[in-house]
Order: sequence, then structure tokens, then C-alpha cells
Amino acid sequence: MRPLYFYECLKKNRTQLNQTEEEILNYLINEKTQVEKWTIRDVAKQFYTVPNTIVRMCQKLGFKGYTQFKEELKKTLEAEETILNMTDLDEKVIKTKQLLNKEVLEEIISKIHDADNILFFAVGLSRFPAEELSERLKILGKKSQTFIDPHLMKHNAKQMGRKDVGIAISLSGSENSNVFAATNRANIAGAKTISLTGFSSNALSKITDYQLYAYSTEIKIEGIDASDRFGLHYLVNKLFNDYLKKYQVSD
Repeated sequence: MRPLYFYECLKKNRTQLNQTEEEILNYLINEKTQVEKWTIRDVAKQFYTVPNTIVRMCQKLGFKGYTQFKEELKKTLEAEETILNMTDLDEKVIKTKQLLNKEVLEEIISKIHDADNILFFAVGLSRFPAEELSERLKILGKKSQTFIDPHLMKHNAKQMGRKDVGIAISLSGSENSNVFAATNRANIAGAKTISLTGFSSNALSKITDYQLYAYSTEIKIEGIDASDRFGLHYLVNKLFNDYLKKYQVSD
């Protein structure tokens, strides 16, 4: 089977998982270099559950069982290892595309179209894809805003209403961030929230109504985040182009 078969299964079937199964899946993906060594009982023990839970998760995703799940996950790892540590940009696009869920994408586009106001929550390098999409939405007449000051971002998030949409963009999706805090305030205010994060189990994606994931290579230079946002730029362009197609915006 193709190395990306694993991602194709996730794209097609991941929405069928319950919360516990989703946590197990995210853990196995994050620890994929170790999974080959683990028996199904090893995994079950780590989550204080029984092997049948792991089998059901694998079958929901489209695999025959845990053995095939491990084999396909290993193929993705082997495919990645054939690339340089700095993953090729084309490969990042392919993997990000494999992670897209068509139904979720369509829901997000509809929410953006119906929104009275769209607020973007992003800091650091993730502000660039946020500003790109925000400015392009303004061209279409949408009320859209990004923030330089994180305090102002969190303040405005509290003022949102039920007809507003908050779009949070963060590779890490860390709980200890201004982006997470602003998104949480938007949720409390009753707005719909959308997250664009790196492909990992992260706190931000767990509190949003809709989630999109980007594939990226982590790069730190003297402790400073220098990871590329190529996958995030791909996602915002995909959102904008699909928006144009759906609502037939023309000159």
C-alpha cells in the first residue's frame, strides 16, 4: 500500500472516533518511533483500558487491526526518513492535503460566509498566514481583523457574539499561549471557533468547534521558534479559494 495510505485512512475515518480513541490515536502518532516496539497490551496498559479498545479504534480508522495500523504507521515513518530532516515543501503540501477533511472544510467556509465579524487569533510567525487570509477576506467585503497586541486580541475576543467567528492559528496549539486564551474567551462569548494547528494532539484544537491540521517541520534556533508555516499558508489559501468557488465571487 502507498506510504500515505495511513493519512488517507485518518482523513476519511477519523471523525468516527470517540474522545478516548482520539487521545490514543494522537499519542501513537506522536510516539510513532516507539510504536513498533509496543504490543497492543502495552498501549492498552498506558491508557488503563483493554486491548479491544485499541482494536476498535484501528478498525474504525479502516485498518484490520492493531498490526496493520502499526505497519502503515511505520511506512509513513520510513517515507519521512527517506527525505532530509528539512522535509521537502512539496511533501509538506501533500501531507497537509491528506489531513484535510472535506466536510469540515465546507462547514468552516459556510461559517466564514455567514459571520458578522471574523477575528484572527495568532502571534509570532503564525500572524503572517492569519493576516493573509484576513486581508483577502476584506477584499470580499467581510469584516475581518488581526491583532498585534495580544492583550487587545483577548479583549476583543470577549466582545464577540454568536454570529461571529474566531480563527485561531498556532503550530503548537499550546495551552499556555495568548492564542489559546483568546480562543477560550471567544468560546465563552458564544462565537464559533476554528483552529489551524500543526498535526499533533494539542490543547487548542480540543477547544475549537472546527479543526484543520498542517504538516510542518519543527525548527528551533537557540531556543527560538523558526518552524515553517508553509502548511498553514496552504490551508488559508485552500479556504479562500474554496470560498470563492462556493460563493461564485467574480470581478
